[in-house]
Amino acid sequence: MPITNREVHLVRRPDGMPVPEDFSVVEAELPDIAPGQFRVRNLFLSIDPAMRPRLSAGQALDEPMAGGAIGRVVQSLNPEFAEGDYVMHRWSFREYANLDGRGAQKLAVDPALSPSVYMHVLGGSGFVAYGGLLAIGKMKDGEQVFVSTAAGSVGSVAVQVAKIHDCYVIGSTGSDEKCRWLTEDLGVDVAINYKKEPIRSALKAAAPRGIDVYFDNVGGDHLNAALPRMNVLGRIPVCGMISAYNNFGAISDPVTTLSNIIYGRITIRGFVGADFPELKPAFDEEMTAWVKSGR
Repeated sequence: MPITNREVHLVRRPDGMPVPEDFSVVEAELPDIAPGQFRVRNLFLSIDPAMRPRLSAGQALDEPMAGGAIGRVVQSLNPEFAEGDYVMHRWSFREYANLDGRGAQKLAVDPALSPSVYMHVLGGSGFVAYGGLLAIGKMKDGEQVFVSTAAGSVGSVAVQVAKIHDCYVIGSTGSDEKCRWLTEDLGVDVAINYKKEPIRSALKAAAPRGIDVYFDNVGGDHLNAALPRMNVLGRIPVCGMISAYNNFGAISDPVTTLSNIIYGRITIRGFVGADFPELKPAFDEEMTAWVKSGR
């Protein structure tokens, strides 16, 4: 039967930092499912920095916002999806969604784990951290690793994977509370609050043995600070440019230390999670074991 659905719409393009007035919670009637469709009740939504550029261009106005979600099937006329199945999909920012299976992935949820872990550490952000370090950054055990936005969804997994590989890990974040979480809970060796001290001098002090892998989520001043600290044949997997997302045209602050790429023979490569599908079986096995063991 039709139901009243609550949805979050983008109603105007943000100018710089998004504000509540850019969005609206709307009630709309969701029609009955048709043959081949199923209805999902969304349980978890993922709010990601990478969504910010789409608010300026890409996300339609006055429609439910798109993003990662995990939900449970509550009604089905699709033989591939049964009532009670957990489903990951991109139709988030609404309580319910009528789907036909395209773009939806049925989840085999481990009964010992909360379904929410498949939204982060066992989901896309975890896979990006894992593959970014191991496939793109070619991180080796015991190396010197720096992760920016280390308390974020990707960064917080990256620092833990690096510690599991016995690396010396530096993380940057924007508050003392997050710094304490990184060092006391996640085992990061040094946490830098870049809002309290200049990132360039702080990183120099934190990395006496240089940096072999810089997992870059920020760009701008962080990349500028990391390049002079990179060891010979260092690698910089670039996952995001958070420092630029609220700027007009997503233009980053200037990076003036690029000459270090030449003298240090440094590799810089941008990437997305779709770049290393061959890692998925190893990721599922290793990460699930690490989560279950508490590592």
